[in-house]
Amino acid sequence: MTIKDLYADAIIGKFYSLQLMIEYLVYERKVLNLVDNQEKLEYYFQEKFRTKMNEYLCEYQEERYKRQADPNNKIV
Repeated sequence: MTIKDLYADAIIGKFYSLQLMIEYLVYERKVLNLVDNQEKLEYYFQEKFRTKMNEYLCEYQEERYKRQADPNNKIV
């Protein structure tokens, strides 16, 4: 299964935190691609990354809300 498939399942299943993590790692950090196997994503679920990843995701979520709320934000 690819990360793209997992992302689609996360949207259907309303697993918002998984959606956010995939978006963050694919679009923000650019360490994964949607065509990568989901096994590459499992690396970031390690216990040693949990605290810092949660911090990153909270910051990323806040930035997303700010961008969505900004009326001058032009999506091309």
